[in-house]
Amino acid sequence: MFFYIRNIIITKILRNSMKLSYKIIVARYNENIDWTKHFENVIIYNKGQALDDGYNEIFLINVGREGHTYYKYICENYNNLEDYTIFLQGNPFDHSPNIINNIDKYVSNIKLNIDFEFLSQEIHDSSLDLESSTYPECKNFHETWKRVFGVSNGNHECTFGCGAQFIVSKKQILNNSKEFYENIVKILEYTVDPSEGYHIERLHKYIFTKPTLVKGPTTRYIRYI
Repeated sequence: MFFYIRNIIITKILRNSMKLSYKIIVARYNENIDWTKHFENVIIYNKGQALDDGYNEIFLINVGREGHTYYKYICENYNNLEDYTIFLQGNPFDHSPNIINNIDKYVSNIKLNIDFEFLSQEIHDSSLDLESSTYPECKNFHETWKRVFGVSNGNHECTFGCGAQFIVSKKQILNNSKEFYENIVKILEYTVDPSEGYHIERLHKYIFTKPTLVKGPTTRYIRYI
């Protein structure tokens, strides 16, 4: 019996030691975030009214939309990142109705080996030209691309998850310098609702996986996952 119990304890210890670490970053204004209690390792970056006790809450000035929150976190924790970081809106369900079940699958997977994945239900396959010509808030999209990546790039593909929610590995985050992310924060922090916030929402994939020279489509496609 002693050896049986000992083996069970050792097995549990080994399983826990094999688990990948993760952090969930929530960009909140005044949304109800009771749903976050389902998870461990959550930080609420709060740009609205104070929450009741019981939340791991950090206050930020209300500027730059959710993108400012995401990259502010990276800048402040660049040398102290978990294996995976999950970035979410205060109300993640509008764009990701099954978000809780989906995250459960990620955080319970001890063999998880991904670089970057959208957590949005709706994925848009577009291009810089299509976005900038279709949406008024994106008319300067090409300029923001250049400010982020330092180069111009014609009609680049633009694939993004509607609602700006995703999971990214520590390895991918560290592919860029801290200064790279600080630049994004500066681009966004000048007002509450900068047009660049809509541009950055469309660039998360390329920020972490590096832009390619793939030409964008001439028609916008929407797919569901």
